[in-house]
Amino acid sequence: MGRVLEKLQLDSTPIKTKGYETLLKLVENTSGDSFDLYYEMFMYNVIAMEQLERMEFAFESLKKKLFGRLHGVLRKELFENSEKLKVLQEKSVKQNGALSSHRETVKIR
Repeated sequence: MGRVLEKLQLDSTPIKTKGYETLLKLVENTSGDSFDLYYEMFMYNVIAMEQLERMEFAFESLKKKLFGRLHGVLRKELFENSEKLKVLQEKSVKQNGALSSHRETVKIR
């Protein structure tokens, strides 16, 4: 995991949590080892491929969860905007009488 974080080129920031400091230390500790050592550990670890697949699954699962919430936020905004449009149209009808035969468009800002 430290090698993956190293690829992100993380830097210390003025606002950092203890967890972020720990991640930076992890990168520092793992990047100090040679890639040859890292490669040998991969080659001779009988569960190395399983671990890589589990990491890939974990990233995909996290992405799905994040995008799932994003979809919910967008849906909520769209729904709220459609409700605002409906209220504006109803106010317009009350103020101006019945809608004319052609369709009127109300922009929400």
